[in-house]
Amino acid sequence: MNVMQRAGTGCVGVGLGRFLLGVAGWTLATTGLAQWKSQLEACAAAALSPEQRIEACTKALQSEPLSAQDRAATYTNRGVAWKSKGDVEKAIQDYDRAISSDPRFANAYNNRGAALGAKGDLDSAIANFNQAIGLDPRLAQAYSNRGAALLSNGDPGAAIKDLDQAIRLEPQTGRNYVDRASALEATGELDKATADLTAAIRITPDREELFLARGLLWDRQRNYTQSIADYDEAIRINPKFAEAYNNRCNTWLIKEAYDQAIADCGEAIRLDPKLAPAHFNRGVAWSIAADYVKAMGEFDEAIRLDPQLASAYKSRAALHFYQGQFASAQSDLAQAARFRHGDPYVAIWRYLAQARAGQVETAAQELAQSATASGAGSGPWPAPIIDLYLGRGDPGLVFKSAQQGDAHAQRDQQCEAAFYVGQWHMLHAEKGQAARFFEEAERNCRKSFSESGGARAELERISR
Repeated sequence: MNVMQRAGTGCVGVGLGRFLLGVAGWTLATTGLAQWKSQLEACAAAALSPEQRIEACTKALQSEPLSAQDRAATYTNRGVAWKSKGDVEKAIQDYDRAISSDPRFANAYNNRGAALGAKGDLDSAIANFNQAIGLDPRLAQAYSNRGAALLSNGDPGAAIKDLDQAIRLEPQTGRNYVDRASALEATGELDKATADLTAAIRITPDREELFLARGLLWDRQRNYTQSIADYDEAIRINPKFAEAYNNRCNTWLIKEAYDQAIADCGEAIRLDPKLAPAHFNRGVAWSIAADYVKAMGEFDEAIRLDPQLASAYKSRAALHFYQGQFASAQSDLAQAARFRHGDPYVAIWRYLAQARAGQVETAAQELAQSATASGAGSGPWPAPIIDLYLGRGDPGLVFKSAQQGDAHAQRDQQCEAAFYVGQWHMLHAEKGQAARFFEEAERNCRKSFSESGGARAELERISR
């Protein structure tokens, strides 16, 4: 279990955000009076405040009769203003009126879809985007919005197709590349996602959040030189960007540059004392340094700030386990399981905490239930560890399974295998055998892994 695992979306700050945008629609027909034109122009003017636009739109609608097309455009623009003001329900009412005035006004369907998406009604949103595209197949924003909605609805493949079309129609709209990067990331195509963020940066090179997002993708591809460079650039653009310092801190931890990590996490916390993932990451750094008092304090603070931060519960549980506080470890792992359901490492450590506390039968029952529910008891790593603890495998099979995957995966899995086989020997009262495997884990595990700290703690206990 890697204690420096990124602490969810809070850690990434901005990341690859997805959102649905409304588009103002205005086709000024012949109205007859300059005053009407002035009101309609103000109604459509994005530079004005929402309140000013709503007032102008309302005056235009109360004037002498508008054409059906102008009335639809005016209702749509007032809906956009209401949505900007945060009143989604009034926005939807105006989009309904726009569609009643002109059932073929594609912008109204697109905007109503965006408003419904903001309410979380993705199916209805997609249906509205379908209508908009059917009426105007060249409405790029409808493809973009439908792509974002499809991605949020769990269909990244379909989202990519829509965003491809949005980019063909509007190749200079950076948001489309950002959304497609999110969809590509969801399908595991990290190199293509990185290329899309690079395209977005080319269009808007002064947006620090894009460098932050690309840095995260570089991290996932283990290209830490590039990720550090992107976090550097994000900080250059915005020296007060706490999330960038935090993410750079996390990457320094991966690179085992602990002084830099502590400095960057410290700066992130100075800029934003409520940034829970920065406290979490600094806790990891103190844990690596075996300063468990400081580490525990940081994990406590991270959990206080974000009570659903599963990584902090996992890491605090590891500290309790190191110190032989198995009941406290169980409690934290139960919380971690609530917020990160199906995490096999949470289930494995919870089993160990229970078994080491003498609750072997209960531990086995709960591990079996968890493995069945999540599917973690069969298939690739770390399933062989679960099989070992449930009596369905042996240490040799664990080490053999650890040899699967690329060189990075094999290194980490061999380290984990040594630690968990050592724990298996401890449960069988074979301390001498256990010590041999713990020595291997301490020697080969990355220091940021809780297996490393766990092996060190077990060796200290055995030597007493």
